[in-house]
Amino acid sequence: MKKLFTFLMGMVAIMMVLPASSQTDPAEYYQKDFVRNSNYIYKDYIRTVLVHPDGAPMAKPVVQLGMPEHIVFSFDDLSNDYKKFGYTMIHCDADWNESDLLPSEYLEPFQDDYIENFSYSVNTMQPFVHYEGMIPNEDIAYNLSGNYLLKVYLADNPEEVMFTHRFFVSEPRVNVVARVRKPLDVSERDWRQEVVFNIETSGLTLNDPRQEIKVTLRQNGRWDNAITDLKPRSITGTNLLYDYDGVNVFDGGNAFRYFDLKSLRYNSFRIKEIDYDPMEGYQVYLHHDEVKNKNVFEYVQESINGRFLIKTDDMEVDNTMADYAQVHFFLPYDYPLATGKLYLMGGLTYWQFIPEAELQYNYDRKGYEASLLLKQGFYNYQYLFLPNNATQAEAELTEGNFFDTNNEYTFFVYYRPIGGRYDRLVNVTTILTFPE
Repeated sequence: MKKLFTFLMGMVAIMMVLPASSQTDPAEYYQKDFVRNSNYIYKDYIRTVLVHPDGAPMAKPVVQLGMPEHIVFSFDDLSNDYKKFGYTMIHCDADWNESDLLPSEYLEPFQDDYIENFSYSVNTMQPFVHYEGMIPNEDIAYNLSGNYLLKVYLADNPEEVMFTHRFFVSEPRVNVVARVRKPLDVSERDWRQEVVFNIETSGLTLNDPRQEIKVTLRQNGRWDNAITDLKPRSITGTNLLYDYDGVNVFDGGNAFRYFDLKSLRYNSFRIKEIDYDPMEGYQVYLHHDEVKNKNVFEYVQESINGRFLIKTDDMEVDNTMADYAQVHFFLPYDYPLATGKLYLMGGLTYWQFIPEAELQYNYDRKGYEASLLLKQGFYNYQYLFLPNNATQAEAELTEGNFFDTNNEYTFFVYYRPIGGRYDRLVNVTTILTFPE
């Protein structure tokens, strides 16, 4: 039965993951059940998806190939009915298109597995079933480096996808040295950040570095403004130099906003009011936010660069005793923005422009409002403006942009030798520092 299930799931996985060209069709992409090669939840009753290295709940989901490291994934099913879930992993190229590989070439011994570890919530007003899994394990393991997409679905109906989530398997073969400096363009020096870096490649045999090496540069957890397919400006021996002028440049943004939801018994910092409704559950109202002054940089010590941490101070066990609450956000704004939409952004929205995170303008209150159902914990977030017909959001109207902002930059270095069939991930480096 296990082999039959493996064969069927492998066939379904091949059929269900569409090439990137299909994913650019808006009519398909914005359907709720369209399977994306990105972090996305497809069912409203699936909440709090976490994917991270074992023992590091706020770390990026990166592990090294061949090392005794594991990716842990977990989620809650708020329907409170036990379901048998299956999952698989899909190897992707540097641009997150499905690789030209068969699952049997990068997964062993099987191409899928069941989630066996589950537990019911305890003493929560919102009942749920908590599920956890760990990879690799004796039934499924990856054997190549690269980008991977975790896909979780109903075991008896694989077309019912619960969520997809990206993670990374690296094989460190190169070194990255990087720093942040003020842009050379004088008009941008106070509000943008230029990232310059070099890659030392003596661990690889390169014939054409400009074709064989790809670099993706990401700011915090955002993918909408990531800079991809970077090529070296110059090459000195085994050193690839990426010290462009005006290419590796990001808006500085501002420090993340935050709120503490670890307790539902008292109003902690940023919590204005906590109500309980027998029909609607906990309702948490944050203090009204403010549009940040464009001329004043705000340093926030509590910033965790957009992440969140699940934690309850009310009970003993975070996973099964942390409760859920509808958290209400409000940003005063004198008029609605006619040229785009305003979104909550951060780990709490999986760094995606999801409909639930779109703020609506309230004419009576003269401001933007939204609410998210969130599990107890500590959260960072921002308000970002997405112009019409754009894919990259802006912080200027709501947060402001400052060179002094402490951002996190992550470098993903990919290597595909001439004639190679997939992109190897040969380095993941993160710098977290105040700019020079």
